[in-house]
Amino acid sequence: MPKYMFAILIVYGFGINQLGAQTTQIDNVILVTLDGARTQEIFGGLDLDILQSTSGNSPVESTVSYRRYWAPTGKERRRKLMPFFWTTLMQHYGSIAGNRELGSSVKVSNTHLFSYPGYAEILTGESHDDLITSNDNRHYPFPTVLEFLKDSLALTNTQVATFASWETFNWIVSQKNGLVAVNAGFAHYEHPAEALQALNQQQFETKTPWDTVRHDFYTFRFGMAHLATYHPKVLYLALGETDDWAHDRRYDRVLDTLHRTDSYLEELWNFLQADVQYRDATAIIITVDHGRGNTPEDWIGHGSDIPGAENIWMAFVSPTVDLRGEWRDHEPITQNQVAATLTRFLGLDFHTLTPTAGVPIARLFQR
Repeated sequence: MPKYMFAILIVYGFGINQLGAQTTQIDNVILVTLDGARTQEIFGGLDLDILQSTSGNSPVESTVSYRRYWAPTGKERRRKLMPFFWTTLMQHYGSIAGNRELGSSVKVSNTHLFSYPGYAEILTGESHDDLITSNDNRHYPFPTVLEFLKDSLALTNTQVATFASWETFNWIVSQKNGLVAVNAGFAHYEHPAEALQALNQQQFETKTPWDTVRHDFYTFRFGMAHLATYHPKVLYLALGETDDWAHDRRYDRVLDTLHRTDSYLEELWNFLQADVQYRDATAIIITVDHGRGNTPEDWIGHGSDIPGAENIWMAFVSPTVDLRGEWRDHEPITQNQVAATLTRFLGLDFHTLTPTAGVPIARLFQR
């Protein structure tokens, strides 16, 4: 059963530095993962060959997707698809790695190339190919960065909260139930606001084609409500209809989901910049759990048998990082570096928990 995620992690640090280096200025960190969002769309926008392959007998130029997202160049197309991401976030506040045409490599290190292994690699800092071999709903005995931050910063459950569209995040985020708060899949979110209670009911009345996955809209709304109400120290927001619509061969909805997700990023960014606790004190990582195929024949899939599914991308926004735009000709980055990079932004060392985890991405911390 396909599933999807787009994930945002926000961590609020306190200038703690256990590494002996200069004290960080970061008070907040955001990790965003868009489940299975291909590098092709992120860097090049609409893929005309794939749109044509999914348009049936209709001329591709007559499709709504073509009218909405087509432009002559890849840079124009990606700006039409994700305007806030490319014209504001990456141009003025951040940078992005993974465009292989520019000598920028970002890859998954696990060999399975599907979701649970990918998210586990992100959160635990290493791949576990021998044990995590399916998307089954089960815990594994590997501590996550969410547990580490909660313990290291002595945070409560409202300060470390996960909101996810795929129900399996109930198992992914920690070694056992209750270690960190999670609202995933078709689950009620307890909140006093009347509007939120209405959304709780509506999520069950607007079912998706996937039994274990709710619409990203509800996940995002619940996550934003929690952010505004409780001002958590760690918020992990996991969205990503991009993956499920791709498995269903609905390229039009993949494109629309990316465009809508761009508006979510804009809303989140505007909220952070308008809030005194978060404004100009937040570092953000945006990435994915896996890539997917390159061609009209295999773009719907991913896994060890799909060429290109190991290729992913990462974007970074931080007031302590001067990089802007696209990375070029750098040391390869791997997915297992995310956990240590998040904690390093806060002056913490993830290797005190997991010595074999990937190392922080050095370029982000060069002065």
